[in-house]
Amino acid sequence: MLLKIEELEQKIAQNPALKIGCIVDTNVVFATSFPLDTYNDWGEEVFDSLHKLNIPIFTNLNVRSEFIDLNRRVLIPEGLIDFYDDYSEVLNGEIESSLKSLKTRKNKANTENRTFKFNDTDIKQFMQMFKKLEHSSGKDLWQLFCQYYLLPYIENAWEKAVQRMKINFLGTREIESKEYFDKHPSWENMVKIVGLSGIGSSDAMIINLFQESKIPLMITADVGVKNTLLDFMPAEKFVLAPSLTN
Repeated sequence: MLLKIEELEQKIAQNPALKIGCIVDTNVVFATSFPLDTYNDWGEEVFDSLHKLNIPIFTNLNVRSEFIDLNRRVLIPEGLIDFYDDYSEVLNGEIESSLKSLKTRKNKANTENRTFKFNDTDIKQFMQMFKKLEHSSGKDLWQLFCQYYLLPYIENAWEKAVQRMKINFLGTREIESKEYFDKHPSWENMVKIVGLSGIGSSDAMIINLFQESKIPLMITADVGVKNTLLDFMPAEKFVLAPSLTN
């Protein structure tokens, strides 16, 4: 069943099992972490409500990895623009023009109130460009950029999100003890979800975790995850998602 955040407290009164906890996916954690994300306000409201209602929040290690990768895709262009602002007077050629163009694209995203992300091709383009230049320290420019403009901002990103959102891990101990599970999530079931829905394997893993758990509520800001859950979810389980999901 699909829920709205404003329905959660009433639904708990009707179904106390919802107090067991909820599982969150990467997209809702990421959205709540970045003010310009389309669903930031919604995510903030979700976690405020969960904390107010004392509903435990769970996720898995795979979500942690995805979260760090999404941060990488946001923080690298932000760092490159900071680098450009710091050194624009001494830059020239391909690096100068590429960074200037990047700043224009990022400013456009800001005016449109959307999070600006790189893809892997974008990152490799700037990596190759920066690696052509060597610093007097013996490191190339990309190594120095990462050391001073990426690492300080990404190394504690997950820990900050966990503390702020009060996220707990569901791992081997919880599965083996059967505290939250009747049976193991399995590779075969994950592949079956991919085959029946066409979604990615990472999304299928968190769906499989939810399906095999005793936890009755899944929270997502991803339309593919939401639709797959609604297609295959048992009647006694619930999904909370934004009313409009891109």
